[in-house]
Order: sequence, then structure tokens, then C-alpha cells
Amino acid sequence: MNSLPRISVIVCTRERPREFVELLHTLLNQTYPPFEVIVVDDSLSDAVKKVTDLFKPRFNDGELRYVKGCGYGLPAARNLGVKVSRGDVILFLDDDTLLQNDVLQAFATFLSAHPNAIGVQGQIRESLTISSIKNAIYKAFMLLYYKQNKLAVRRSGASIYPYFYPLKAEIDAQRLAGCCMCYRRELFDELSFDTNLKRWGFTEDVDFSYRVYKKHPGTLYAIPYAMVTHKESTESRLPPRTRIYMKNIYWFYMFFKNIFENSILNLMAFLWALTGNLVTITGVLIVKRKPKHQWWELAFLLNSYLYAFRHLGEIKKRNLDFFNKQLKE
Repeated sequence: MNSLPRISVIVCTRERPREFVELLHTLLNQTYPPFEVIVVDDSLSDAVKKVTDLFKPRFNDGELRYVKGCGYGLPAARNLGVKVSRGDVILFLDDDTLLQNDVLQAFATFLSAHPNAIGVQGQIRESLTISSIKNAIYKAFMLLYYKQNKLAVRRSGASIYPYFYPLKAEIDAQRLAGCCMCYRRELFDELSFDTNLKRWGFTEDVDFSYRVYKKHPGTLYAIPYAMVTHKESTESRLPPRTRIYMKNIYWFYMFFKNIFENSILNLMAFLWALTGNLVTITGVLIVKRKPKHQWWELAFLLNSYLYAFRHLGEIKKRNLDFFNKQLKE
């Protein structure tokens, strides 16, 4: 077996010092320590920097480095982290992610033993729950749904995840999850994260990893013995209207950039998924008898669709200025 690659861990964060502290503890406990940990901070406050300074003595010299982000969002922060990193392998972690103590060892060993592999992720535990009925409805409407040993991208641009089921083996993947994805360094000589996607950059992970999959099929994997917990922090979340608009406009963008390929079947799947979103949210509001003042989510969803279709020409030209210029710090 080849010697294990040096892993540069890149943590992009924004106003989440508490979650960041928990993540640093799990990195300190790794059986195979990181070559370096690079913190790219888009925060307006100095809380994350103070945490980094506090933890530096607990890492070896130069292993924990702080970089002030440009404030342009998660994809730009990831690109900046790659630029200043020095390792053989780049591991991207969300600031609200926790690792079991052998995750870095598992990634390094896997990549050393599989020279064809360009990227890998572990088995990710999510805090969300979903019923089998709801999962079946999402599957029928070409939306995100869950299936054991499956990590793929649908015709609609939505994903198939294995997260509510334990992985039984190493599996081929069409996409990797942004909260914990590991790539060989040389990949970034040809690809980078799309900086058209701002702030939390919804779909930035599927946009990047699916481009890797299309260019290098059969090189992405998920492995069952690298256990990761994604807490999905509510800190520093966007306002509801902005969040819903961003999710849907960026979904339109990712679909027409990566999935559409002038296929009528793909377009029909995408439109069906948009309809499914409306149907499922309306059904939840009715079944759970939500008061009228809580129907804002449906109104925002409809308006975001209309807004995206009104600017479809710009989206297809990969120009998101019409939306991004409205985002404020």
C-alpha cells in the first residue's frame, strides 16, 4: 500500500463559533491527524478568530491557520481555502459537522488503496426524520428522497441520499455532500467551486461534485466506515424569504447548467419536481391545519418560481446578478 496522503482540512464558517469549537475537538481527537486545518471565516464578528487563536496551542505549529474570507459566500471561501492549502488531499467540512475519531484515517487509507478515486465521503448521519409515505411521495415527484446504498442525481436535479439507511458497502456516487467531502488536490487544477453561488451557496456541493462525476465517471465514492454527524445548525440562517428564493433560483441554475442538456425528458422531470414542491407543501399546510398566517412559505415558493421563470434567460446564460445583487451582509 502507498504511504498515506497528507490531508488539508478546510472549514468555511460564518458566525458559528459554538459549532466550530465542537468540530475542532473532533479534529484534535483524530487517530490520523490532519496535515493542516485552514479556517476560512466569512463572519462579520471576530468570534471565530478568537476561537481559532484559543485552539492554536493545541495543534502543532502551523497546523491551525486562520484566513479571513472575502464575504462572497461558501464557494468563494472553499476556493480560497484550496489556494492557500498545501496537502495532497483536501477535506471540506461544514462548521456544524462532527467526526468520529477515525474519519481522516479512513479517507487517507481509502484514497491510498484506490488510486482511481478522485473523491470520497463518509456515512453521514442527519438529524432530520422522514416517514416512508413522505419518502415515496418525494420519489414520485422527482424530488429528493432516500434509498439505501444510493447517492445519485435525478433528472430533475434533485438527489437520492442513503442517509436514513446504513451503508452496507463502499458505493459509487454521482455527487458528494458538502458537509464532508474529500478530493485529491490535483482535481483543483481543472475545476473550482462556482462563485455565482453566494452566501451558503445552496446546491454548490452537487454542482461541483456532479461536474466531477460527468468529467471523471466512476471516481466518486461513499464509504460506510467513516462516520460523520451533520447537525445542521440554525445559527446564521438566512431570513425565510431569502432562503426559499435562493434554494429555488440556485436549483434552476444548477439544473440548466448541469442537467438539462436540451433533453425534453429532463425538462419534464424538472417541471414535475417544481409541481411536486407546491403539492407537498400545500398538503402539509392542509393536513396539519396550519393557520393562514403560516402559509407564507407557499407564497414565497410560488413567487420564487415566477421570479426564476421571469429571469430564465439570464439563468441559462449563467448570470445570477439579478438575484445576487439583492443579497446583503
